[in-house]
Amino acid sequence: MHIELRQLTAEQQGEFVHPILTAFGAMANPERLEGTKRLAELSSRIGAYDGESIVGAAGSFSLTMTTPGGGAVPVAGLTMVAVMPTHRRRGILTSLIRRHLDDARAEGRPISSLWATEGTIYGRFGYGLASRACSISIERDRAAFRGEAGAQGRARLLGEEEALEAFAPVWERARPLAPGMLARSKAWWQVRRLKDDDFVRQGGGPLQRVVIEVDGRPEAYAMYCMHHRWDTSQIPVGSVRVIEAIGASPLGTRLIWRYLFDIDLAQRIEASLLPPDHPLGLLVAEPRRLRLTASDGLWVRIVDVEAALAARAYGSSEPLTLEITDSDRPSNAGRFRLHGGERRATRTAQAPDLRLDITALGSAYLGGVSFQALADAGQVEALSEDAIERADRLFRAARAPWCPEIF
Repeated sequence: MHIELRQLTAEQQGEFVHPILTAFGAMANPERLEGTKRLAELSSRIGAYDGESIVGAAGSFSLTMTTPGGGAVPVAGLTMVAVMPTHRRRGILTSLIRRHLDDARAEGRPISSLWATEGTIYGRFGYGLASRACSISIERDRAAFRGEAGAQGRARLLGEEEALEAFAPVWERARPLAPGMLARSKAWWQVRRLKDDDFVRQGGGPLQRVVIEVDGRPEAYAMYCMHHRWDTSQIPVGSVRVIEAIGASPLGTRLIWRYLFDIDLAQRIEASLLPPDHPLGLLVAEPRRLRLTASDGLWVRIVDVEAALAARAYGSSEPLTLEITDSDRPSNAGRFRLHGGERRATRTAQAPDLRLDITALGSAYLGGVSFQALADAGQVEALSEDAIERADRLFRAARAPWCPEIF
């Protein structure tokens, strides 16, 4: 069997998504297919072919991601990876991911990132779990705050075009504040965030788009939908499903969640893809009522060690020497002297302070996983005194990594 990898065009989007739709047992959505063709960010569509039949595929978004300290790094966002069930266990997935990583390096994208459907797949390719995604489900009548927001904002429901104009500036103000957030083009907003999308809503009502203004300036926004249900006594037992809620300031965050918690005809408010340090944990009077649960979020694969380490800020200026192993990409292996104050890493022959593989470095990169936690899990070896403590001071981030959408 000879498998050929081919670069597909936007006009071949229907063929490209065939493996992922088959894997999920889903039907093609013509409107979504047409919209995705407009996304310049979907810069690579690789199909794996057995003769003239597509048997696997992998795409790549060209993204820009916030790093600790408010900087940014070009990222290759691995997406829509699937192999047809007729061609499993034949090395097709391995070929697709290695092609993706080669392309990322050639394009000057020092990081690849993804949301994993099955986490066991990607660890063997050097991806490390870098963030947690949390979900909440709180009864509306138990959603009191410890203290109210302290200022009155004005809430307005918007149409799609109005929402684009109001939401994008709020996002741009919020984006530098948390590692893991992504830059969004106008097309990205239009195609992926603001559409009244049945797949996102999963059977709910129309997508609602609300902005909170303070002194006439947009300070926060949310997208949500209503899932109405009534019990046998005609008491509403439905829910508000929050798709995305973003505040450009702490005040904006408090005001938008107060709005969401006060929506009538809902028994519960539900949201997902929140960071573990979201302010709601301290805002609500009964935190356990949030029923907070966590799952894996972003996975990060370092493609170019020196470029990736230069693209983030550090919490101290202490030097640290890392000995990194990378069985899949030998160009990443070796010893690197990290100078936190200068935001650079250079190859060195000095004795290492820490020994780790590329997977562990990916986990630590955004500041969401500590070196102490990695050491406790046997994924980092300390070779000098206080090496773990120094590494954690260097890589700390003021906020947990947060990516409010799956790409």
